[in-house]
Amino acid sequence: MQKLLLMISICLLLFIGVFLFIKKDAIFQEGNPTPYAISASKMMVQEKKVVKVKEDEGTVIYMVKQGDMEPYIKEMENHGWTYTDRDILSNRLEFKKENKILSCGYKYYTRYYTLIYGEEM
Repeated sequence: MQKLLLMISICLLLFIGVFLFIKKDAIFQEGNPTPYAISASKMMVQEKKVVKVKEDEGTVIYMVKQGDMEPYIKEMENHGWTYTDRDILSNRLEFKKENKILSCGYKYYTRYYTLIYGEEM
């Protein structure tokens, strides 16, 4: 019985190891996947439209549903920014506040989410 349990455990660990090795580029595309998984679960469970993922070198990363920029634009407008333009070719959203212009880049993260790189709201 113990040999069977040991063999099942070894096979399971081997399977997980092979899976992680094969899918490592997708799983670790943004580094540590934990903050992204937590943010995605917040969006599903708490039904939030915009979730702050993390701060990285002066840039704040936000997550929205795939291609749905409207909640992020509304949040920025609530903080005094005026939405001016969306450049689809360079994946940028542009905002203006008084004489300051903020350009936020975004990229698609998996087929369900978009990551927006901006400043603290």
